Amino acid sequence: MWYSIVSSLVLVHAVNAWLPQDRDLAAFNQTLRFEKLGKRFEPSLPNGVTKIRGVNFGGWLICEPWMMANEWSKMGCDASDVSEFDCMRNRYTGANRAAGNAAFEEHWRTWINADTVQSVHDVGLNTIRIPIGYWSYTDIVDTASEPFADGNLMLPYLDAVVQKATDLGMYVIIDLHGAPGGQQQDAFTGQNPNPAGFFNDYNFGRAEKWLAWMTNRIHSNPAYASVGMIEVLNEPVSRHDGGNRYPAPGEDPGLVSTYYPAALQAVRDAEAGVAADRKLHVQFMSSKWDSGDPRASAAVAGDATTGFDDHNYIGFALGGTGDQDSLLRSACTDSRLVGGEGFLVTGEWSMTSGADWADAAFFRRFFAAQQQLYEKPGMGGWVYWTWKTELDDPRWTYSYATYLNYVPTDAAGLENNVYQDVCAGYT
Repeated sequence: MWYSIVSSLVLVHAVNAWLPQDRDLAAFNQTLRFEKLGKRFEPSLPNGVTKIRGVNFGGWLICEPWMMANEWSKMGCDASDVSEFDCMRNRYTGANRAAGNAAFEEHWRTWINADTVQSVHDVGLNTIRIPIGYWSYTDIVDTASEPFADGNLMLPYLDAVVQKATDLGMYVIIDLHGAPGGQQQDAFTGQNPNPAGFFNDYNFGRAEKWLAWMTNRIHSNPAYASVGMIEVLNEPVSRHDGGNRYPAPGEDPGLVSTYYPAALQAVRDAEAGVAADRKLHVQFMSSKWDSGDPRASAAVAGDATTGFDDHNYIGFALGGTGDQDSLLRSACTDSRLVGGEGFLVTGEWSMTSGADWADAAFFRRFFAAQQQLYEKPGMGGWVYWTWKTELDDPRWTYSYATYLNYVPTDAAGLENNVYQDVCAGYT
């Protein structure tokens, strides 16, 4: 999650890696879902829904204190500890490290679990995106200088969550959200580097090892059967960042010319014995993120089973305005399509803005307009940021938005939302 500023699902070329409809995932089968609920429903598409409709599990395997202040305190972390790295370094060094591990493990056990996945499914969603940090693979952590809680302790909880998603026929995206050295000056990386320290051969190499390890885990563990995409890097420093952050040291041209092709190769090498129709889509940030065009790499451009991740926080882009006309105009007209980027998903977005969140009519319209934007022909769908926070704010918290009925609360409602005339006067 970027907090520094606080047609159908098809590819444009032939593919081998699998898409949700290729496996008839149950969460994408509207008829099946509504028969189970004792309701009759006629899907508008012959084979059911093929758009990604999902939520992020933000704040789980990487804590973001801004959206979970009480939880952060309960874990023994202070408000001055801006990231996981800082909390473990400042509160849990030496003989106290075991207590820190226990505090983080309790968070991993309780913030998100299999019951959460069931709740996501029950409000009509079919996809989850799981942000995770490189320290989940303990072999690549420099324990002398990187005091994260022991990442192997999170893995049983990750396994249980993806197993539940597989049981429910939900699609899963695994996202390298926190890279070695930090790819952004932001606590969403699990640390708070200044400047971002990811962009060098050493850290590129560690990220590639993480990608190979996770790819092997996905293909060797049946719990991960519905994981279909792995993202090589979330939200690197970009040209739209303030404070002269871009480019971070080594980022230009290293990110596009060195890391992206090597990351893709790491996944494909790990899949050497995997059948073509079982391979993962390998996802890169869309060129709209403005940290470089992944397809400028010949290796990325030449791989038929890549995916692309668009992040669109309209409220941030418009300077936090509360002007409803401006917000709706952007939601109705700001196309996210990029030529050549197949399987393009808006993997983070929200309703954050300066508009009063108590205005239910506006936010229902704002949500529907954005849903339609991210489901237009050529777009693969969307993943909302995020499912759970402690903010009591539906602009950020999908579960709370469903409680308030600001967003549809079942799959039929989400499908019907596509046909609401919410953009009259803007198109």
